[in-house]
Amino acid sequence: MATAVSAQTGPAHILQLQTHSKPWAAGASGLVNMNLVIKDGFKIPKRPLPKIQIDSAPNFEIKGELNFIEEGRGNDPEYFNSFKPLALQVRAADSAKPGRYSLGGKFVYFYCSDKEKYCSRAVENVEIPIEILAKK
Repeated sequence: MATAVSAQTGPAHILQLQTHSKPWAAGASGLVNMNLVIKDGFKIPKRPLPKIQIDSAPNFEIKGELNFIEEGRGNDPEYFNSFKPLALQVRAADSAKPGRYSLGGKFVYFYCSDKEKYCSRAVENVEIPIEILAKK
């Protein structure tokens, strides 16, 4: 399943959020795996950290926090080289009906352009698709 991203304040998809999850049953928890890919020609500063804020949704409970961790070391200690995948644990209420749902939220991060030598803030709306199966 893909993630829709819109309403950014700068160029689109500088820090690309790619999600994938397997369907799970109502009353159970499932994992949404997220990969973050930095667009060529841009850098993501370590401060302030990127942030994903998931909106509260009826029938769903978000467990834990999303912590952005660098994967490998880059040449510049002020910027992320790449990110380790994130895992978002979501619990579907017993009352959740089978079907496809979307968890909305905001993705906020700063980015810098190597070529044009500027930095900016991006605020993007995200939709994280999930699928709930009939309760077992």
